[in-house]
Amino acid sequence: MKYVNFCLIALFSLALSSGSVKDAAPSLGYYPGEIIPEIVLTDLEGDKYKLSEFKGNKVVVNFWATYDAHSRATNIRLHNYLKMISADVTFISIAFDENINVLDRTMAMDNLDAPSLFCDVRGTESDLYRDFKLSRGFRSYLIDENGVIIAMNVTPEDLSIIL
Repeated sequence: MKYVNFCLIALFSLALSSGSVKDAAPSLGYYPGEIIPEIVLTDLEGDKYKLSEFKGNKVVVNFWATYDAHSRATNIRLHNYLKMISADVTFISIAFDENINVLDRTMAMDNLDAPSLFCDVRGTESDLYRDFKLSRGFRSYLIDENGVIIAMNVTPEDLSIIL
């Protein structure tokens, strides 16, 4: 009888706890399979563009900052890889730096092309930084021609397989 009561209590506890299990992904921004939201991009001259203007093309969007060594290295690798293979992919590099002069010097040192570089001078205070939950780490996205996220945190090695 003791074992029956123990089993019933264990089953009851299991049934109660299973109702609180969430099967959705934790909220860390946007995920593959979702449509990327509209992003307003500002280039270094202050001109504004919308991400939707690139619809119809595959796009790699990379979020980074000059003060984050890992994200900066990823940005350089993605830029150089896409430039080298001459793929039919638009590269969009979005930096979160409040000081444009530092960004300009970094671009020169890293040999980055200005046409693919955009900046959010509000840095960590920007809506874009908050919406994509970038406080948990900078990331990159591969987006298809319809604006659907194909992959996240892509590397040149990933792109060589996907593209």
